[in-house]
Amino acid sequence: MTLAMTTLARRATRATTAIAIEPPRGYGAPVFASNGSTANRFEGNARAGSTSPRAYAMDWPSGWCALEDLESARRVNVDASFKDPEDEASTLAVFVTPVREKSADARFGTLREDARRRAESAARQRTMDARIGETISASGRALDAHVIETEVGGGTAGRFGAAVELVKAFVDGETGTEYVVRATASKAAWPRVRGELRAMVESFEFVRE
Repeated sequence: MTLAMTTLARRATRATTAIAIEPPRGYGAPVFASNGSTANRFEGNARAGSTSPRAYAMDWPSGWCALEDLESARRVNVDASFKDPEDEASTLAVFVTPVREKSADARFGTLREDARRRAESAARQRTMDARIGETISASGRALDAHVIETEVGGGTAGRFGAAVELVKAFVDGETGTEYVVRATASKAAWPRVRGELRAMVESFEFVRE
């Protein structure tokens, strides 16, 4: 067999293996973006059954699986959820919750307080990074967001062991809605995937239908 034929055979074997990956329970088959893109696009709106008062869109990683039973998930405020079929610790989700507060600080306290509360919610956790971010609402207003990375211990991460959780949390005061965009990955995988997951979290935007 020539070198070129050997290379093609290996590529075919890898492709076949990827297609055969069993998706996580409740999730669909892996979805690969077209044209070699690294991301798929999700649109949360009334047509999709979203509970968000405003339509939004965000990117999610190519090759990941999307949650299929969204009707049940939305009863516990999960508006969208995605998983890496090759590493179940790697997830991306959007939570939409009605609230009375009008801002992130009113809802979560100051950034420092919010970061400390998340780190102290279970043993062996620590804040890795915390900053004030921003999201532009459909009305053109800039909404302050708490962007926090937390290393979570084995007790929280379960069978995955230590992991990293990245959240971007903000409140749309005009509609009385809290949004939390959360990405997770195992501690071992985080150095490799953090750039991609940070980009996915930051891709969240409100859109006009």
